[in-house]
Parts: sequence; structure tokens; C-alpha cells
Amino acid sequence: MTTYNPLHLSPIPEVIHMPETVLVYVEKRGPFITQAPVAWYEFWTKAATGELDKSLITCMAGLSRIDPTQEGDKAFIYQAGILTSSLPDPFPAGLQHRTLKSGMYASFLMTGSYTQFPQAYPVAFERVAMAQLHVRPDFCMERYLNSPQDTAEENLKTEILVPIE
Repeated sequence: MTTYNPLHLSPIPEVIHMPETVLVYVEKRGPFITQAPVAWYEFWTKAATGELDKSLITCMAGLSRIDPTQEGDKAFIYQAGILTSSLPDPFPAGLQHRTLKSGMYASFLMTGSYTQFPQAYPVAFERVAMAQLHVRPDFCMERYLNSPQDTAEENLKTEILVPIE
């Protein structure tokens, strides 16, 4: 019997280990729904200067977290950028970078529009809890497996990663 899955989100998390990697990004604070598109626009505007060696890109990624030390809109942190095999040299002006430590993640595959993210995350966290996995305090991550530039919206594939212990 098939289960109705309106989010097109994998029903069971796959536990994966992500190795240490470099994130090159732009960070914005505020509601994810409004700030994520702004961060992506700013990232690609700055990355398009020609200084970024595109051969270093392993994946586009968006990272999000709620900072428990902040209140209101300041609590929402979104980082839009790329995962790279090494730090770009020269480094594009106006971008930031940091090393993401290796760690375990509960991985879900989402197929379809990015507009599903606000509904997908609560379901993913619920499924993590049902699998008796423990969330660790770190950024959640979206790894974009294809691009809206050459893929129909309903066929977009995104890996949603929830950090676990």
C-alpha cells in the first residue's frame, strides 16, 4: 500500500556522514521565506565577478538555524552558498567562508518546488524523532542536486539534512 506524500519527501531518514568541507556563502538574518532569496541573489551577484573558480564547487547549499540567544527575526540565520573542495584563491570580495566540521545527518530527499521547504522541515524533524535520532545543535542544510535553470520545478531534487548526534 502506498502512502500519500504531498511533500514528495522520503518517508524514512537515511543516516549519512558528511566529511569536513568548506562553505563559501552570504549570510542573512530574518525570516527564511524572505531572506533566503535575498541571500541567494547577493551570493550569485558577488560570485559572478569572475573570481570564483567554478571547478572547486561540489554542491550548492543553503544552511539554516534558529539562534536561541536571539529573539524575533534576528534569531533566524540563513547562509546561501556553495560547498567547495578547497578555499577558492583568489577569494571573491564580499563573500564569507567557514569550514563545516564532519558530522552525522538524517538525510531526506525532497522532490519538487523549493516552496515546500516551510512544510518539509517540520515533517523531517518529526520523522527524525520517530526514528529515535537525536538532533544536535547545528545548522540544517539543503544540498541542491539539480538546478531550476535546467530542471522543471516539479523535478527539482533537494537533499534536506538534519544534524544528528
